Amino acid sequence: MLETATSRSLGIFAATAAGLAAAATPSTPSGLDARWEKEVLPLVETYCHDCHGDGLRKGELAIDHFGSIAEMQQNREVWKRIRDHIRHRLMPPPDEDQLADAERNKLLAWIDEAVFPVDPANPDPGRVTLRRLNRIEYQNTLRDLLGVKADVMALIPPDDSGYGFDNIGDVLTLSPAHLERYLEASRIALDMAVKPGDMPRLATTVSGRVMRGDGQRSEEGHYLFTGGEAGFSYRPSRPGKYLVTVTACGTMGAEVAPLMELHAEDRKLHEWSVDAPMDRPKEYTRELNFEHDRPLRLTLAFTNDFWDEHHPDPSRRDRNLMIHSVTVTGPLDGPPPPTPESHRRILVDRKDGENDRAYALRVLNSFASKAFRRPAREAEVERYLELVALAESEGVEHGILLALEAMLVSPAFLYREEPQPEPDNAKKIQQIDEHSLATRLSYFFWSTMPDARLRDLADRGELRKNLDAELDRLIRDPRSQQFVSNFTGQWLRLRDVEASLPARREFPRFNPRLRDSMRRETEMLFDHIVRNDLPMATLLDASFTFLNDDLARHYGIDGVKGDGFRKVDLADTRRHGILGHGSFHLLTSYPLRTSPVLRGKYVLESLLDTAPPPPPPNIPQLEPPSRHGDQRSLREQMERHREDPACSSCHALMDPIGFGLENFDATGAWRDRDNGKPIDSSGQLIDGHKFQGVEELRKVLVNDHRSEFHRSVASKLLTYALGRGLDWYDKPALDRIVTETEAANGSSRALIRAVVDSVPFQYRRGDS
Repeated sequence: MLETATSRSLGIFAATAAGLAAAATPSTPSGLDARWEKEVLPLVETYCHDCHGDGLRKGELAIDHFGSIAEMQQNREVWKRIRDHIRHRLMPPPDEDQLADAERNKLLAWIDEAVFPVDPANPDPGRVTLRRLNRIEYQNTLRDLLGVKADVMALIPPDDSGYGFDNIGDVLTLSPAHLERYLEASRIALDMAVKPGDMPRLATTVSGRVMRGDGQRSEEGHYLFTGGEAGFSYRPSRPGKYLVTVTACGTMGAEVAPLMELHAEDRKLHEWSVDAPMDRPKEYTRELNFEHDRPLRLTLAFTNDFWDEHHPDPSRRDRNLMIHSVTVTGPLDGPPPPTPESHRRILVDRKDGENDRAYALRVLNSFASKAFRRPAREAEVERYLELVALAESEGVEHGILLALEAMLVSPAFLYREEPQPEPDNAKKIQQIDEHSLATRLSYFFWSTMPDARLRDLADRGELRKNLDAELDRLIRDPRSQQFVSNFTGQWLRLRDVEASLPARREFPRFNPRLRDSMRRETEMLFDHIVRNDLPMATLLDASFTFLNDDLARHYGIDGVKGDGFRKVDLADTRRHGILGHGSFHLLTSYPLRTSPVLRGKYVLESLLDTAPPPPPPNIPQLEPPSRHGDQRSLREQMERHREDPACSSCHALMDPIGFGLENFDATGAWRDRDNGKPIDSSGQLIDGHKFQGVEELRKVLVNDHRSEFHRSVASKLLTYALGRGLDWYDKPALDRIVTETEAANGSSRALIRAVVDSVPFQYRRGDS
């Protein structure tokens, strides 16, 4: 029998304690102090004090400034940087005596235990800032809540990003400008979804600038400056009465207004004298009867053209007609059109004998439970009834619409609430309720509100019992494309591909369509991995990809025809995995040339979770290649650049990776020469691994750095799922996610399940 999600989640604490206690239980304070004096301080004095002790403060850091472990813990950000520099072999600098591996491990272990102590028996789930919906989440939630596709993205100010993602609670602020835009957006969406009172008759408007005929078309409309006509095709929905409204204006000639005739299939139906001046167009109307529902041609004819260049009044020498637009409304007879499904879903039918107040309360209760992503509380819905009463004279439906507007700008809708009995008590750790879990899941995978199935399971307290089935459903649902585009768009920076465009003079065949195909290729690979539960490391070494004919031609791959993407097996191992994708090469190049630094930094930062420190200020850029400039290869220029001691340590991390990828130019096309010289794609990583070219580099990453890759993906996934940056106390959770992933042979589904089962995802604590 499968274990329930509830027992599995509760077992996390026990399993974490049992599985990790031996490796990560902090030493006693006295033991740590003794180890500092006996084992650690001698290493620090030998390898660090020449720059950071004995009165020296290189980089504004003096390690001997910290007099106790407590002082170190009060400056964890400083010690995090110290730890990272030691771990990545950036310190000591390459021109100084180096730590032996055993010494390095001993120093790192002491820092972890003393400065960043974690207790696996009592894991800290961390706090979660009350999180506002970002723009994408807001638009998707409006769509699913109201049942209409209202494009409101342009109305909402762009979201800030933190820790690489735009759904981080700490940076999603709400200003008065935001609130005004949200109110405007909610009104636009509600106007589309809810139609109080009688439905308006169907109206079709045709702009004059698209009408065909004589004269001249412009942005303002159709200009008839001589006798002639302009028309369009219209199909009545059924026989009946229709209202034709023409917005037009004209110029007087010899004190006479232009005449405008309405024709249907060459039969004159009506004539107007268009007395509206050019700067003040007017509507001219006529009710007509259409006897059939076949398409017919409606035309407007200008019939009394006049021109006299000798007229004494220049403003009266010419008579012309301007047609701005034509609107056909109807049929006017018979019952009004039915209300849209979105209206009926919100303003449900009344029950027999139900009064206005009871009806409004029932409608608002149902809407609030969906909008607030939890059961509505009676008292809060009662408050919205006061808004219903304000519109009593216009009818209960108008009052309900006013209340719905207020709900869509309320904190309960704009923010993802997670109720907690003691929100200010940082020691109080509690499992989130099932409605909060449903919300975390739906925004993680769909970037939108929980659907009816998730809400129903949460209402019955059975979501955790059905978590396996729900995770499968969430991933297989088409809405999970939001997870693919939003997560990979930020983790792998695919959103930035649109801004990448190599210089036309260097790459004349490259175009925006090809660029968009590159982004699509990488998205489709990640989507295929997750949907088919392939190992997550397939992203690095997939022997297949997704191509259309343009992209296949750019890569030099034969046999792919048409604009549509299809799965293609790769005989050429140079293209295996993301390191062979054009999206990766675009993002890590300049318009005129490749960048080994950017490519190495991308691999370290995005794929291995090993972000190098920022470069020192005032470092000059390398000159782009030119016929008359530096004739050395890019590698030769970079190696000279690395001779600077201030640059060498960081570049020793990044450059070898980038050199291994130099056979790909700035557009991702393969090449064998750079600046007329053969490309040397050999490299040696800082850990000593040597490789020759992209194929061997990929093997090193997959075979020797698989755990770092899994940890990197787990870190990014957990950050995205939680909406907060990870901290030192999240280490047990990350350790467990990586352990469970590797126990399942790197399964992408196991990785996602481990994130969902983790203590930070299932639990929370109060703020300090």
